[in-house]
Amino acid sequence: MNFESLRAALPAGDTLDRLHADMERARLVPTWKYVADFVSREPLVSYRPWLWKWDAVLHHLLRAGELITPERGAERRSMEHTNPDLRSGFSTSHTLATAVQLVKAGERAPAHRHMAAAIRFAARSEGGDVFTTVEGEPLRMLQNDLLLTPSGTWHEHVNSTGHDIVWLDALDFPLVNLLQASWFEPGEPGVAVPREEGYSQTILGAMRPTDWLPYPDHHPVVRYPWSEMRAALERLRGAAGSPYDDILLAYVNPRNGGPTLPTIGCHAQLLRPGKATQSHRQMCSTVYYVIEGAGHSVIEGQRFDWAEGDVFVVPNWRWHEHASAMGRDAILFSVSDEPVMRALGMYREQAFAGPSGRQEITAVFDPV
Repeated sequence: MNFESLRAALPAGDTLDRLHADMERARLVPTWKYVADFVSREPLVSYRPWLWKWDAVLHHLLRAGELITPERGAERRSMEHTNPDLRSGFSTSHTLATAVQLVKAGERAPAHRHMAAAIRFAARSEGGDVFTTVEGEPLRMLQNDLLLTPSGTWHEHVNSTGHDIVWLDALDFPLVNLLQASWFEPGEPGVAVPREEGYSQTILGAMRPTDWLPYPDHHPVVRYPWSEMRAALERLRGAAGSPYDDILLAYVNPRNGGPTLPTIGCHAQLLRPGKATQSHRQMCSTVYYVIEGAGHSVIEGQRFDWAEGDVFVVPNWRWHEHASAMGRDAILFSVSDEPVMRALGMYREQAFAGPSGRQEITAVFDPV
């Protein structure tokens, strides 16, 4: 039918209410009625900032250590930092989920792989033969080391020492689930072709034999030793630093200088003694882990006091600033979805416009 025929068939005495009812039956929604629900002047963020205290988390994790074994079925002895506003998705932010994981002395967590990409940050490790094996390559887990498990790679965890290890996991499974792209596959020990320890570092390093082939995998399996990052932060101690983050360094992909993973960016930052940064906001969500020291962050006017081992989340496009306690350094590790926002052309930052560059504190977070 052409336009004139359709116009001739329009109901007489039509009303807007009748149109809306007929549209509903046709599974159509009037933009003019609901536009404010999906187009807004500011991002509609569905969750709040939150903080998890290390001692409380570790208490529950140690209890789980007596009750749960990381075998097929349970897969991992870990617990998610679940934002109360994101309980249905088991996530920390809308795109990222962090957790703490315990592998006891002598244990092996079984091999598997999945669509979600992951990082591991060794929160408590006494060293020795503790490994995450990724695509057959053993990656040693020393205190505060960062390890990558790129999407789709086989991985298992082995603790051959006499002490337990605890690490921070960060995965992009909330984003993967939003895209309805999740999959999971269990495997047996040795499912990937074995590689020697240091295999990736040798191939990707600044010096290597001229006849070596390019790195064979789509994304490098990387271990970032904390000793190197800590030394780099120390070298910059005398620098001016960022007004919003003080001394901030990114972990980068050694193949291209880009982010650690396509969906997860990782940073370490040094807040020098008594440093109070100015406030800004970014179009990305960030989860912080406190490596060392103590201090507080102000997020949307609420003060969050943190100390070693604590985890807190800053939702996207929320004002935030940080301050270390007087007299000592504070060092933070963070993961964010900034690579996703940059890839989509959505990333932006904005400085706080107040005269001091800092927010007024109107509330203090109670972790209980």
